[in-house]
Amino acid sequence: MIEIPRYGARKDQDQTWTIFDRRTGKAAQRSGLIMARLNGNVVLGLIQILEQIEDAPKRVH
Repeated sequence: MIEIPRYGARKDQDQTWTIFDRRTGKAAQRSGLIMARLNGNVVLGLIQILEQIEDAPKRVH
């Protein structure tokens, strides 16, 4: 089964980028940070990190 990536990126009118959650359509958030107004050079790397976190096994502590 092919997994659809959870996160995507869109370029905003002010030429910055927002990483969005495909499930909600809203800007992605992680650890209290909203993934908006980002430099284009970091967007793909951040999406990869977010996808890795999403795919990581979950453990109960």
